[in-house]
Order: sequence, then structure tokens, then C-alpha cells
Amino acid sequence: MKNVLLLFTFILASCTSPIKTYLPSISELGIGKEIPFSPGHNMIVHVGAEDLPAKVTLVEIQLAPMSMGAPPHIHKNEDEIFIVLEGTAHFLNGDKEIVAKKGTIASLPRGYYHGFWNPTSSPTTLALFIAPGHFEKFFYAVEEAVKFRRPKSPKEFGAIITELAGSNDVIIDMRKLPSSGLKLLPP
Repeated sequence: MKNVLLLFTFILASCTSPIKTYLPSISELGIGKEIPFSPGHNMIVHVGAEDLPAKVTLVEIQLAPMSMGAPPHIHKNEDEIFIVLEGTAHFLNGDKEIVAKKGTIASLPRGYYHGFWNPTSSPTTLALFIAPGHFEKFFYAVEEAVKFRRPKSPKEFGAIITELAGSNDVIIDMRKLPSSGLKLLPP
């Protein structure tokens, strides 16, 4: 029994990591760590997955007029909550297109097709909460891949997104994009 207790104590000690100290932070919309995610789509990380014990991410998305935010996709592991802060966004929710004006909150759980875009002539700003927040690594991976590969066309950029999405258990299906979103894509 003593040997089992010693073994258990050793295993417990080797598995415990020091307690991480989390510090409060306060930020402002429009100011922070920017990720130039795609043409017409800038992101600012306000809270990263490692910033809080809850492991959530909060990003601000600045979506230019007449631009795609995210194509129709489905997450296996993450839930997302969007808040329209300024302007108007169109969301895909399953097979329905929702026009979301300032103040709209879209709760999009894992396992359902969704996407968003701005088919209007005015910019749109969104807040996006991701849980668990580890998915933020996808945004950084896209940024690095774009810097390294330097895509010369929207099709090449889309190939990068599709590849990295797949490696993060996200499936993209462009056949689900409604006509208002299709108009934003090059021929």
C-alpha cells in the first residue's frame, strides 16, 4: 500500500503544473493586436485563449463593404457568438440567410453551418467570442501562410483557408453560400 501511495504521489506531482497567474486587461475597440486576416477583413485580438482561465477568445472583426467574412463552414469543436457593433452583416444560419443590423447577437453552436459577409456599401464591425478559444491559432496560421505563400488570386487565398480549416476540424462548403454572398466572389 505504501508503494502505491508513493507512486500516486509521484504521478500527481509530475502532472501538476505551477498555477498560472491571470491578469486583468482593458482594451478599446479598434486598438490592439491586429491580424490582417484576408482582403477586406481585419481582426483585432482583445482576449486570447491564454488570457483567462475560461480559455475564451474575443476578437473584433472589421469587415469592409462588399466583402466576405467567412464562407459557409461548420466547426466540430468550437461555439461562436457574434455581436454586430456597427453596420450590417449577413449571416448564414444553417440554410437561412439572416440580415443582422447593429445590436444583433448571433449564437452559432458547433455542428451547424454558418458564415458571414458584408454585401452593403458601408463597413461593418463585429465582436466574436470563440469557446474554446484555442481556435484563434487558425487566424494566426492563415496570416503566416499568406505571408509565406503570397497568394495572387482569391482562389489561391481560398485554397489556404480551406486547407487550414480542414486541419482544424472545420469543413467549408461554398455550395451553401446564398446569392448575396456569391455576388462578392470573383467570377
